Amino acid sequence: MEVKNIIKEKLVTITNQGMITIPAILRKMHNLKDGDKILIVEDEGTLKLIPIKELKEIQKDSYNTKEMLDQMEKAKKAEIRRET
Repeated sequence: MEVKNIIKEKLVTITNQGMITIPAILRKMHNLKDGDKILIVEDEGTLKLIPIKELKEIQKDSYNTKEMLDQMEKAKKAEIRRET
């Protein structure tokens, strides 16, 4: 099992105004800062918190089209080598 896949759990309390505090360790792990947006999704009785990143930050972490095509080409060549 990879360490990245271990579920982190922390107990939080809902205030009388319906607010919760995301524990510091989880904010740090997910690079959450004051003013960041989080989407709350209800999924079969479970609430999921999904950080919403700015478009520039998402683009910074993702491949551009040329990089993606290069990666696909490398993967295709590697697969052909394995099959021969």
